[in-house]
Amino acid sequence: MIRSERDAIRNVAIAIPLRDEAECIAACLDAIDRAAQRYAGHVTVVAFANGCTDDSVAILTRYRPQHFELDARAVSMLPGARHAGWARRLALDAAADLLTDDQDLLLGTDADTLVAPDWIVRTDAHIDAGHDAVAGLALTLRTERAALGPAAVARLNLLGRYFTAIDYLRAPTATDDAWPCHGYEGGASMALTLGLYRRIGGAPTPPVGEDRALFTAIRTAGGRIRHARDVRVFTSCRTEGRASGGMAETLRTWIEQDEAKPLHETYPVHVMVAPQDHDDRQPLSFATLPAAMATARRIVRARRSATDTSVGHVFPPPQVEPVGVVALGMDG
Repeated sequence: MIRSERDAIRNVAIAIPLRDEAECIAACLDAIDRAAQRYAGHVTVVAFANGCTDDSVAILTRYRPQHFELDARAVSMLPGARHAGWARRLALDAAADLLTDDQDLLLGTDADTLVAPDWIVRTDAHIDAGHDAVAGLALTLRTERAALGPAAVARLNLLGRYFTAIDYLRAPTATDDAWPCHGYEGGASMALTLGLYRRIGGAPTPPVGEDRALFTAIRTAGGRIRHARDVRVFTSCRTEGRASGGMAETLRTWIEQDEAKPLHETYPVHVMVAPQDHDDRQPLSFATLPAAMATARRIVRARRSATDTSVGHVFPPPQVEPVGVVALGMDG
C-alpha cells in the first residue's frame, strides 16, 4: 500500500458539484469506487446536483457504490448564486460537515473526471509527508482528445510540453514542492485537511476561477501545497462546458484562436520562471510558442547535466510529457 503507517486513519469526504452530467456521473463514481477500494479508511462522496434538468439526479438515486458511502443532494440555487463558485463551495461545505477530525481529508473533483485508482492513497501519503493540501494533475481522456482533430491536438501538445518544461525550471526555487511537480490548480483534483478548510473560512465563491481562488486562500493562510504529479485524474476534453470561463471555454479558445493572437497567461521562458523580476510581459502566441519551446528545451538540457547549487545536488531530469491545457495532461 502506498500510504504511510499512521496511528489513526483519516476519514475522507469527496465533494462533486454537478449540473446536467447524466453522461458522465456514473463513470465518475465508478472510478472513485475503485480508488476507495484501495483506501483503508471510510470514504464518503457528496454529489451536489444543482439545477439539473437531465437524468443526473435519477442516476444518483439508483447508484449503489461498493466501497464508499454516497450522499446525493439535489438543490435549486438562488439566482445570484447559480455559478461554479457557490456550487463548489456548497459541495465542499456539505462534505466537510461529514468529517470531524482536523486531520480528516476533504477532496474535490469534477463530474466529467475519472480519478486514478490510487488517487486517494497517494493524496493521503502527501498529507502524511507534511503537506496541508494537494493539487493533483489533470490529464485528458485519450479518446476525447483524438476526437478534437490533429490540428487541435498538436496545439494542445505544444502548450503542454511548454508548461511541463516551465514546471521543471521553476522547481529549484521550491522548498516543500520540489520536482516532480506541476502548476495546475483546478477543481478536477483538489485536497486539503478539514482543519485547514475551517481555518480559511471555507472555499471562496467567485463566479469564475473558484478552484484557483481556493488554493490562493490556502497559501494566504500559510498552508503547504504539494503539486503532485503522481496524484492523477483524467478529465473531459469537451469544448462546451457547464460554467462560463471554465476549462471547456479555455480549450475552445486555444483550439480556435488565430495563430497570432496572444495566449492567455503564456509568456517567454524568463518571464514564466521568474515573473516577479519582469514587468514587460509580452504574451506568446501559437506563432511564437515553438521558438519559446526550443529555448525551454535548451535550458532543460543544460539543467539536466548541471549541479543545482541552490539545493546542492544534481537536479533530476524532467519527464516532459504532452499536456492538454496549462497543466492538463494526456493519458498517454
